[in-house]
Amino acid sequence: QFAPAIATQREARVRRSGRRASAMYSRRKLKHWRRRKNELEKMGMRYNEGRYKLSCVVRQDTAHHVYCCALNTVHPAHADKLATTAGPRAYVYRLTPDGGVKLTQCYVDEDDEEDYFACCWCSSAARETSGRPMLAVAGGYKGVVRVIDCVARAVHVNLRGHGGGVNDVKAHPLRPHLLLTASKDESCRLWNLDSAVCVAVFAGEFGHRNEVLSVDFKPGVDPYDASEREEPGGGSSGGRNGVGHDVGQGPEDGDVVFVSGAMDNQIKVWSTRGYPGLVRKSDGWGKGGLAGNAFPTAHVQTPTFSSHKVHGNYVDCVRWYGDLVLSKSVENAITLFQPRLGGAGSSVTSSGFRKVQDFPLRKCDIWFMRFALAPDATHMCCGNTAGEVFVWRMGGAGVAHTAASATLAHKRCVRAVRQTVMTADGRTVIAACDEGTVWRWDLVDVGVGGAGSGVGEKRATPGEDGETDGNVDEGVDGGDVAGAAT
Repeated sequence: QFAPAIATQREARVRRSGRRASAMYSRRKLKHWRRRKNELEKMGMRYNEGRYKLSCVVRQDTAHHVYCCALNTVHPAHADKLATTAGPRAYVYRLTPDGGVKLTQCYVDEDDEEDYFACCWCSSAARETSGRPMLAVAGGYKGVVRVIDCVARAVHVNLRGHGGGVNDVKAHPLRPHLLLTASKDESCRLWNLDSAVCVAVFAGEFGHRNEVLSVDFKPGVDPYDASEREEPGGGSSGGRNGVGHDVGQGPEDGDVVFVSGAMDNQIKVWSTRGYPGLVRKSDGWGKGGLAGNAFPTAHVQTPTFSSHKVHGNYVDCVRWYGDLVLSKSVENAITLFQPRLGGAGSSVTSSGFRKVQDFPLRKCDIWFMRFALAPDATHMCCGNTAGEVFVWRMGGAGVAHTAASATLAHKRCVRAVRQTVMTADGRTVIAACDEGTVWRWDLVDVGVGGAGSGVGEKRATPGEDGETDGNVDEGVDGGDVAGAAT
C-alpha cells in the first residue's frame, strides 16, 4: 500500500532536481552574457539585449527559389526597403515597424525562362537622377544586368557584355554608381551605370578557371583620388554618388579593390592599380564629342592575391571584414583570414595568407548559400539546408566568438536558406529560402536579468490552420508569428 506514495515522492525528487539543474544552467548562461556585454562595452561596441523572434513570413511563387535578398544601405531615406529575386521576377518590399513585410513593387522579365540570381541597390551620379533608389538585378541565363529606376518604375539601363550568366552583382559602398559583376564566363567586370560602359574586365592568364560565384568591394577605398575631389572649402566630396557619403583618403584611394571567389576553389584579390583616372574617364563617356566612340576598357589579368589553399572546394561567398577576408565553401565553416597582397608591380601576385579562425556551421554542405555581414560589421548571419539561421556577434581582433550567439529556427522553415541579410543595427534578420519563402526575425528586448534572456530560438508548434500558434512559451526564445504577409 506504500508503493504508490514512494513512487510519487521519487517523481517529485526528480522534478525538483531537474528544476535545480535548469536554474543552474540559466545562471551560467546569464553570467556568460553579462561578461560578454562588459567586454563589448569596454570596446565601445553596441550590445543588443534580447532574443530573436519570428515576425513575418512572405510566400512568393513556390516554383522558384529565392536566391538573393538585399536591404537598401545606399539611401538612408529608404533603409526599410527590401529587394528579393526569384525566377524572372524582382520584388521590392517595405519593412513595417510592427514586424510586417509589405509588397510595394514587382518587376517581371519579358522572358519567362530568365532566372535572376542576384540583386543589389545602387544609385546614379547624374544630376537628373541623383538620389533615386535603383535596383540592379543580374540575369542567370542571359548575362544581362538590368538597372531599374524604382521611382520611374522603368529600366534605367541594361548592361551587356558577359558571355554567360551573372552569379553576383555588387555596388561600390562609396560610389554606388559603380557596379561589379561575377559571371559564369570566368570573368569579373566593373561597370559605370551612368555611362553604361564596361570600365574594366578582370580575367585572363592568372584569372579564374571556372565560374566566378561571389565578389565584394573593399570598404573604405575610394576609387577617386585626392586630385579628383574638391577641396574642403569648395564643396562636398559626396557629389558624385548623389548620397553625400563622407569618404576619406586612404593608402589605396584611386583604385578599385575587390575580392572574388569561384568554382575553381580559388580566392583572388584584384585592383585597378596601374590605370590612373580610369573611373573618372568613364563618368563622362558618351557625352559631347565622345558619343559613339568605344570606351577603352582596361583588361586586368594579374590579381594582387591568389590562393587555392584556403578552401578545398567551391568558394561561393566572400566578404571583406576590414583588411581581413571572410569566405565560405561547402565545408560547414566560414573562414576568416588575412591575405598578403602583392607589391606595386603589375606582375606581382602573392599567395600567402594567415588564417585567423573558423566559424563552424552545420548542415551547410551545398554551394550557393551565402552569409551576410551587418553594415557596421558587428554581426554576421548565415543559413543552412535545414532552414536554420546562425547569428554571430563580431568583436575586435581576437574577440569574435566562433560559436554562434543565436540560432533562429522554426518548425515550418525546413528549406535551404540561400541568403541572409541584416539591418544596420543587427536587430532584424531576413532569410531567403527555397520554394519562394522569405522569413523576417526581429530582436525583442528583454532585461538582462529577466525571464527568457537566452539567445536561441525554440521551434514553435503549428496550429490547426497551418499557421504558428501565437501562445508560445514566452520563457524560451522565439517562435511565435506576430504577423503574416503574402
